[in-house]
Amino acid sequence: MGGWLLLERWITPSLFDGLAAKDEYSFCLETKSDGYSRLKKHRNTFITKNDFEWLVQNKINAVRIPIGYWTLEDQDPFINCAEQLDNAFKWAEEFGLKVILDLHGAPGSQNGLDHSGKTGSIEWVSSQNIEQTIKTIEQLTKRYCTQKALWGIELLNEPGWDIPLELLKGFYEKGYGAVRAHCDKEVAVIICDGFRPLKWNNFMIEPEFRNVILDSHLYQVFTTKDKGLSIEGHINKAHKEWGRLLSKIDKPVIIGEWSLGLDPKAFVGMDTELENAALKSYAKAQRETFNNYAGWFFWTYKTEDMPGWNYRHCVESGLLK
Repeated sequence: MGGWLLLERWITPSLFDGLAAKDEYSFCLETKSDGYSRLKKHRNTFITKNDFEWLVQNKINAVRIPIGYWTLEDQDPFINCAEQLDNAFKWAEEFGLKVILDLHGAPGSQNGLDHSGKTGSIEWVSSQNIEQTIKTIEQLTKRYCTQKALWGIELLNEPGWDIPLELLKGFYEKGYGAVRAHCDKEVAVIICDGFRPLKWNNFMIEPEFRNVILDSHLYQVFTTKDKGLSIEGHINKAHKEWGRLLSKIDKPVIIGEWSLGLDPKAFVGMDTELENAALKSYAKAQRETFNNYAGWFFWTYKTEDMPGWNYRHCVESGLLK
């Protein structure tokens, strides 16, 4: 459920009309004078109870909800969204959906990207920011631990490449303790691989650590090599290369993000019918691989355009069934 409780301009460009803002931090600064009315309206209308109902009707059984460290308490200029997150749990329980709380935005930014809440340098690595992140996890866990819909807590989304593994490992162990202080082993503790999936083998394993799941995000649209693949190459990579990779991980794994987003060069010479057939095959290949593991989450449920990243559009147009 990207772009709802943590803004991303590319997901909802109309929300940013007339603004210079590139992220939620600058969005809040620019719109603070109107009492956050634009932000509040978005939060109350972009995702509603009807969306949860649609998901269940279309055989989805869980949602991953990206949130920031300001979710429960205002952190100037960020404003909290506790009411909307409470509603999400209420709707999830009503329709029988499970919820992953995904800490997408940490204090200081863990990757310097817009989806952390603030673009720029990575300042999360200070001891003060890490401790504040642990406090946030404790607050979230304490508030929602009794919710039947809670399936897992993701401690941190996509930490930057440059963050030392040992620092991350220490944080993950502290985060595990913060979750387990309130939640038993039925609630998963999810650690993001930071695009280093095999670096987490022999880490946080049973019996000392219970129900720890690795989150891996798999895309084929960002690297030069991937952009040069034909549609056959993309399908082969989803089946074989990703299958081999995931099979080497020593703990349960979810594919926390994937999509049908590809470079347009993959469809050169195709008409609309052929392009749709290619995308269906690519979707099928990914799910055939991912279904062998603990779960998958499409990024993202809904966008204003960017159809290859819009799960609802992909279902309603027949690309995903």
